[in-house]
This record gives sequence, C-alpha cells and structure tokens, in this order.
Amino acid sequence: MNRRLSILVVLCALGELSLTGCNAPSCGPGTTQKQQPDGTLKCVQADTVDAQTPCDVDGGSVVIVGGKCVSAVQCDPATTVEVNGICVGMGNGGGAVCRTPAAGKACIQGTIVNFTTNKKATTPIHVELYDPVTLLNGGGPIATYDSPDGGSYVFQDFTPPGLGLVVIATGKGTPGQVVAGSAGQGIGAAKYVIDTYQLSQAEVAGWGGGIDVAMTGAFVAKFYNDAAPAAGAPSTATETMPAAGVTLTKDFSPAAGAKYFNDGLTAIDGALTVTGNSGTAVVASPVPTGSNFPIFSGTGGGQAMWEQHPGGSAAGLVLILRFHPGM
Repeated sequence: MNRRLSILVVLCALGELSLTGCNAPSCGPGTTQKQQPDGTLKCVQADTVDAQTPCDVDGGSVVIVGGKCVSAVQCDPATTVEVNGICVGMGNGGGAVCRTPAAGKACIQGTIVNFTTNKKATTPIHVELYDPVTLLNGGGPIATYDSPDGGSYVFQDFTPPGLGLVVIATGKGTPGQVVAGSAGQGIGAAKYVIDTYQLSQAEVAGWGGGIDVAMTGAFVAKFYNDAAPAAGAPSTATETMPAAGVTLTKDFSPAAGAKYFNDGLTAIDGALTVTGNSGTAVVASPVPTGSNFPIFSGTGGGQAMWEQHPGGSAAGLVLILRFHPGM
C-alpha cells in the first residue's frame, strides 16, 4: 500500500476524518469507486447496471447495452435523434431516415426534389402517405409528415396497404404548392427509399398546352435510359440520361391527349409528338375506377421495352413517375 493511502486509512481509523472524507469521492448511480495508480479514488462507470440505476427499459425509450443505460434509438454518425425518435440527417444531403420497422410495419423515407430542376427542394412542405385507391377517391392519408427544410420525409411504422401500392404526396395545404408526388409498389413490412417531387403553382401555370391541373389533374412520365433499380432497391431521382423519342402509352396504346415537355421542363412544347431532350410526357388522366388503374409505359426512344407502372390522377393532383428500360 502506498504511503498516501496508508495515512488515509490510519486517519479514518482514528476518527480524525469525517465519513465523507474517508469515502470521497461520492459516486452517483451507475458508477463505482476505483483506486487510481496514485492511490486516489475516482468514480467510474460500473461494469453492470444495478437495480438503483435509472433505466426504464419498460418504457421502450432506453435499453441496457454493455451494462450501460442508452437510448433505444440508434442512429448512424450522420444522424441525430428527434423527440419523436426519428433519426434525422445533419447536412451533406442527409435527411430524415427510417429506423428498423416494428413487426408487421413498414417505413418509407426519401428526398424531395424540385420537378423542374431535379435539385433537392428547400421550401418547407407538408407530406402525406396514401393508399392510392383511397387518395384517388377522396379519402384521407395513412400518415402525415411536415418537412421543415422541404428536402426529405419519413413515414415510420405504418401498416402496408393491401395492394402494396402507396403514393407520397407533397404540398397539400402548403401555400404556393400543387399537390404532387410519386408512387411505390410492392410495399411490404420492410424499409424503402422513394424520392418524390415538389411542384409549385407558378411552375404549373407556365406549362400551357391545355393541361388544367386544377380541373383534371395530370399524370407525368419521366423516361430515362438509366438502368431501373432492382426490386426493393432505393428509387432515387438521380438519373442522368433522359430518353428522347418516346411515345407515352396508356393500357398498351398511345396515350390520347399526351403532351411533351420542352428541354427545360418549363413548358409543354406543342410541336413535339414524342419526348424531347427532357424525356418527359404529361397527360390528363381520369380518376381510376376502384383499383382498376390504367397501365402506363412507353414505346420507342431506342429501347425495346419500358417499365410498366399503374398510374392515374385526380383534380388538383400531379402524379409523377420515372420509367426505365425493362419490363
């Protein structure tokens, strides 16, 4: 025993130091005293959490890991935790992200991009998740999310719709915005990434071409030569090769009344009868009956076949889908 510790023991034995002084430092819950090389005592993290350590695991917000009481929500280094337990990215393109869904539930996250520029949006916006059958027939959303920066969204722990189809709609009730969005299919109890769109009333006002979004809505198809994402892989709006020369089809025939956008996606070009350099088509589409969605695709553009997606629209809604070569 070193000389300093020997003196401390003797003094305590003689009663010349108070009880507090002999046991200093006083350690809090979850810690214990440990002798240091110089003989002093220091409070350190206990190897295990005893019954007196505050850790309400029954509440679900914390768990015991390696003898320590830690948050039950674990985010990667690029994220932090909001009050509602959702991990939210911090800069460098980060955004709201999914936790592992609860049993039988799903989670969808994604970036919100501007329709015209395809850049990450920056206007705060309201986002809603729908079963498309419910949406196109005037029903309410499965869940809602208010994006503070307008650039991302997340829907955590929702019950997947029976048909496995969803629509992520932005802009409802947001000043200056049109209700716009994208769709996903094959949605089950898992995590998904689906990028969607933000579209302003000013942008739509510049389209022309006889498309009246307020009255009929619109279905927009963006054709790309980029490879299609694999089943279950992230569906991100990062394509770089718009496909010119594509005819929009509806139920396997040229879509009646289809229009095609100019190169900058700022207006409909009345001279085009197929997609131009923007690779984008638009058509007014009646509300589907029940779950009988029309099937949209394309022909031409140097591809043997294009993806096929169920689509549709309703008054005030612009549904925007991306198409790639394939089935």
